[in-house]
Amino acid sequence: MTPAANDLSSLQVIINNQILARRAARRVHVGFTLIELLVVISIIALLVAILLPALSQARRSAQATVDLSQLRQLELAHQAYLTDHDGHLINAGLPHGTAPVNPELAWINSLADYGAGVVVRSPLDDSPHWEDGDAVPVPNTPGVLFRQTSYGINSFLGDPDGNGLNPWPPADPRGGNAYLQIQRLRGASDLVHFLPMAHEGDFAGSDHPHPEEWDGFGTGGAIVASNAAQQVEINVVSGPPRRFDSVANYAFLDGHAGAYPFGDVFLDELTNRFDPHPMIARP
Repeated sequence: MTPAANDLSSLQVIINNQILARRAARRVHVGFTLIELLVVISIIALLVAILLPALSQARRSAQATVDLSQLRQLELAHQAYLTDHDGHLINAGLPHGTAPVNPELAWINSLADYGAGVVVRSPLDDSPHWEDGDAVPVPNTPGVLFRQTSYGINSFLGDPDGNGLNPWPPADPRGGNAYLQIQRLRGASDLVHFLPMAHEGDFAGSDHPHPEEWDGFGTGGAIVASNAAQQVEINVVSGPPRRFDSVANYAFLDGHAGAYPFGDVFLDELTNRFDPHPMIARP
């Protein structure tokens, strides 16, 4: 091989080596270092941490809106029922504990024929007592009882057939049968009718709470909200459990519905939006 050929071969080797070096450098430059990967992962984790609560809150807000719509539909169905039954109110009939009631009288049966808009399961309801999946029977009830509705009716307004649910006996001036018809009630716009039943506990399978029991000693105070929370899911929309600032959706006897803190619907036995008695003040 001539000297010129040797020089040409050496030059070719040098050029090839430079090309290979540049390719290797390019591959190293295109990839991510460990530190860069950790920075990217940290940013993604931070964004997820920021967005998830907002998405969860948006989802909860949408569910609360649907729940409110369902309550309004129940009241519309009830208005149609009142028209067909000369103003007589619907009744409650699903049990809690060992209380004697008549399921045939339950309002979920009475309103079943009043439109496809009658939906008795709320999107906010996460009770484990629905009869699907791995359902758990409601505790302390006779036989095997599952949850049939997310909603209950105010027991002061749920005794049109004298089923014993109205807390005041006939001998009382208020009378157990005093509120058979809506025409006999004052201030329907101020009276809570439908409300969210507790998701767990003895009342999870019932269709009515007993607000006359919430202020058991007539002293008011925090114990009232705590007692109510055993029967009603008073914070189903938002807020802490068992407090006057717990927020839930409520429907009223005149047909309107809204989200209210518990303290806006019940303070004590003499100041509430449940008892129709003329001497009861409204919060």
